[in-house]
Amino acid sequence: MLSPDVRTVALDALRPPAGYRLDGVVLTTYSLDLEVLLALPLAVLTHADSAIDQLLDNPLQVLEALRQAGERVQVFVDEAGIDIPRTSRPLYAALESCVHPVKAPNGGAFHPKLWLARFEGEDGAHLLRVTIASRNLTFDRSWDVALTSEAAPGRRQLPESRDLAELLKRLPQWSTERLESKLQAWLAEIAKEAGRTAFPPPEGFDQPVRFHGLGLSTGTRKPWRPVEGGSRLLAISPFVNRTALSALAGGIEGECTMISRSEALDALPDDAIEEWGDNLWVLSEAAAGEPDDQTAARASGLHAKLFAVEHGRLVSWFLGSANLTAAAFTGDNVEMMAALVASRRRRKAGSGSSIEHFLEGGFLQLCAPYQRRPCEPEDPELAAAAQALEQAREQLLRSELQILCEPNEEEWRWTLHGELILPDGVEASVWPVTVEEQAQRKLKLPLTWQLPAPRLTALVAFRLHHRSGGEDLRLAVKLPARGLPEGRINLVLRTLVDSPERFLQFLRALLGGLEGLSKWVVEGGDRGNRSPWRPGLGGETLLEDLLRTASREPQRLQPIRELVEDLRNGAEGRRIIPDDLYAVWKVVHDAVNLEEV
Repeated sequence: MLSPDVRTVALDALRPPAGYRLDGVVLTTYSLDLEVLLALPLAVLTHADSAIDQLLDNPLQVLEALRQAGERVQVFVDEAGIDIPRTSRPLYAALESCVHPVKAPNGGAFHPKLWLARFEGEDGAHLLRVTIASRNLTFDRSWDVALTSEAAPGRRQLPESRDLAELLKRLPQWSTERLESKLQAWLAEIAKEAGRTAFPPPEGFDQPVRFHGLGLSTGTRKPWRPVEGGSRLLAISPFVNRTALSALAGGIEGECTMISRSEALDALPDDAIEEWGDNLWVLSEAAAGEPDDQTAARASGLHAKLFAVEHGRLVSWFLGSANLTAAAFTGDNVEMMAALVASRRRRKAGSGSSIEHFLEGGFLQLCAPYQRRPCEPEDPELAAAAQALEQAREQLLRSELQILCEPNEEEWRWTLHGELILPDGVEASVWPVTVEEQAQRKLKLPLTWQLPAPRLTALVAFRLHHRSGGEDLRLAVKLPARGLPEGRINLVLRTLVDSPERFLQFLRALLGGLEGLSKWVVEGGDRGNRSPWRPGLGGETLLEDLLRTASREPQRLQPIRELVEDLRNGAEGRRIIPDDLYAVWKVVHDAVNLEEV
């Protein structure tokens, strides 16, 4: 179980074991915070343990991590799940190639929280590490749950891993954009390997992890029943309705215990919770916590999805993304759950796999008995406004809006084209995510911003508002874009490497690879070495380092070559890369034909 203060789950799950490197990772999520995604490659690839905000304070480090991770980190997110970032950063443009909006095939939400990383050993052997969680890639401060397991692929397809492989294989079909053929081939390959992998369970459980994918197919679907019958049931879910309750609790002969949110239980009819008696619980106020000024806007409270059933000599645990709702259990949503099984022998041994051990061993101490409260009648006007906003969001996602970028003297024209007809009473404001929210404009197409090249982006922020009031609906959407200049990351880099000191720091960190960048993070750059290109900076060894890198890993010098050529075309760039430093670079450039690397 993950407490609200645990922020390192994704980082720990993606760091390579000794003797391995990260070959690639697939992350699926319902909602995505772009700042989390900015920090993730840096923290993973450099093994940095700094706080997210500290990592983001040095955008140059983030950018180089994004360079190295660009083809290794792929995020699939519900098409309506990209959050508007709190801070505008040109670096968001560097994320576009690894963010892929997805539409669930049955009209619900794309909701799985799956992280699958493939590591490659020195001998070329692969190791897969899977994490099934209830936590999204956001800064939410919630109680969540996660399971991580790793193993090497075997030779034959396994029934327990079939749904895991199936979800990975179907991602290109569900993507709202056409994926590059190279990425499609990689997904197909890692799906096959996942289907051949028996992921071992945690201590206290007997069988390999079995994956249950919900909403993977279309057509008639019966409600998911994890286990038919049983003698005891535990259900933990922040959202609950009658359909899923019946599917889960049907046939349970003994005690049923549920932990949820007060507002979710209040909304259920009396007869839906009668059989639960006094076994209804909610998080205590102390466990839920009081948000401070920095976290007030983030989701908090209970967010874990966990079900356990004791049946015969076994106890089965299910954890992952599925809430106790009809959308999840009938397959409207795409969900992923992991199943673990323990024997009665292990339960009696007090291994921690029994329902009683879980509740009495600590988690119930975080809870308080549920006290039913009367539901306040819904304001019909506000309900109608909320429905209109949902309709507007759907029309936005189904629209054919697109972006056109055109050079205009020293800046660019970034223009949003197309047509979007909103429901009566709904207004929309829009702005590129790389500029401040204060730059938003009322939606009246076409809309044009004058932007410097580093701030050109395909990610667009929308704020939908209803004139009747109520909460606004906010989301960022990745739209088709034409005219984006090639090498935008280099343009962003040029704005960050603005002095000889910064260029040399970047160069030395790059030559050190991941280890060098990690050392840079820990030591805070070249502290104490303030002169940009003089003895004492290690300049006497730079040529040797460059030649060594050129002979062993010449691809690592490509971003340097592009940046040097770009900067040396102007007087300001020649100040950043002085002649003596450029002369050292030319020796390497002329000795190794980098254009053909």
